[in-house]
Order: sequence, then C-alpha cells, then structure tokens
Amino acid sequence: MIPISGTTNVFPVIGWPVEQVKAPAIYNAYFVKHDIDAVCVPMRVAPEHYVAFVRSLMSAPNVGGICVTIPHKAATVGIGDLATREALTAGAANTIFRDAQGRIVADLIDGEGFVRALDITAGTGGFDYRKSSALIVGCGGVGSAIAASLAGRGISRLGLVDVDANVVSRLALRLVTHYPSIEISTQETDESEFDLLVNGTPLGMNPGDVVPFDVALAKDSAIIAECGMKTEMSELLRVAQARGLRIQKGKEMLFEQAPLYMDRFGWPGSTADQFRTLGVL
Repeated sequence: MIPISGTTNVFPVIGWPVEQVKAPAIYNAYFVKHDIDAVCVPMRVAPEHYVAFVRSLMSAPNVGGICVTIPHKAATVGIGDLATREALTAGAANTIFRDAQGRIVADLIDGEGFVRALDITAGTGGFDYRKSSALIVGCGGVGSAIAASLAGRGISRLGLVDVDANVVSRLALRLVTHYPSIEISTQETDESEFDLLVNGTPLGMNPGDVVPFDVALAKDSAIIAECGMKTEMSELLRVAQARGLRIQKGKEMLFEQAPLYMDRFGWPGSTADQFRTLGVL
C-alpha cells in the first residue's frame, strides 16, 4: 500500500483509453520498494480536453511529471516550453517533465527503450545499426518513436508502412530533415529485405488477428519485435518463435524505458533489471 499525503509526488499516466497501461503497476511497485514518496495514477482524458488539462496539472508543484499514451503523443510535442530532438523527429512525445531551469519539456523515450531492449535481444555485440535495415509497420506514436531512435543510432535503411499514407510521408520528411543520410522506403516492401521487423500496430493482440507482415518471408537472421503489451506473446511472436526467429516482447521496451522516466522525474540511477525483478508483469 502506498501512503498518500500532502508531500506525495504525483505522476499521472494520461490516455484515452487508459485501461491498458502497465506503467502504474511497475512504477508504484518501484516506489514502494525504494520508499519513495510518490504515486503513479492512470487518468482517462479525452483529446478535446487534453492540452488544457495537462497545462493545469503541470502548474501544481507536486505533479512531478506526466507519462503520455495513446492518442495524445502527437499533441504533447508542442505542449510545453520546449521539445527534445527525439520528440521533434518523431512528431510525438510520451513524457512531460520540468528541467533544472523549471521549463516544461516534452520528451520521447519509448523509442530509446526499444533500442536498448533490441541491443539485448540481438545478443553479443548488440545490433549493428549502421549495417542493418528495419521495417516498421504502424507509424503512429510508438512506431514513429522507434523510427526516430533507430535513425539516431545510425540505421542504414528504414521501411515505413501505415494505413495512412500522410502519416508515413510526414514521418519520412521529419526523419530525413534530422538524419539526411538515411535511406527511407515508403512503398510496398518485401519482408525478406530487412534485419528487423517491428509491429507498431494493435494487430496480433487478440486471438484470430491478422499479423501485420508475413513472418514466413523474413530472413533466418531477422528479429521480430512487438510493441503491444496487452498480451505477452502475440500471434505475431508465436509465429516467429515457431519459425525459430529471435523475438522481442513489447514489455521489454517498457522495462528499458522505466529508468529513463525515473531520471526525468528526479530519481536517476535505476536500472531496467530493477523493474524486471519486481515481478508485477
């Protein structure tokens, strides 16, 4: 049980809906274990009220920061005093905090969480970004974050796929603006051409879902990565694992970005393994 008092720092997780979020479970368990006077609270806020609600929340000194989930990531980029390069490149932000000067900053850390997890999934030596390519299916908030972080690590080529062609074209433009040497494909892509295949869509979370790409066409050395956390082993991951491919579960991104949240919110020095061993996911 987390004791709540007038000194407690509050960290909302805001989404619409918000029932699916896993962050409160692991952050509250971490706060309890380390005797931190803080609580993470999910809040369901409709898009039309989001900007005004966040600006009001951040005027309260005991709101230490905000975690942002769907569908508010795009609206978060311009919500504060400044945005980080990662947020500007992706056109999305999932973290709001105050910096040392008291400015409200919009940041994007789930992409960094993804690539940190990818280095572990790849094994010895990590993932060779400069000699590799990645296909991202679903270029919304999480897909764009991963694209920006992969570009930041120097990946040679990105394939971008989304049902909304405008989403893809805007993301591609932002990526080449910040990383002009990157090669980007926005047309129909062949799964066999890529070293990493990422599902940034909700497809595969429910039994009977169509998977977002054909795992049978992937090269034997490919890594298949999931972003969703509704279920630990999606249909996509089950198919990939049955084929003997390396897989990355969605929750690994959550574990790897947890220390980044703690750093922005005033508790640096934590590790992803501290959150894995909490045993709440």
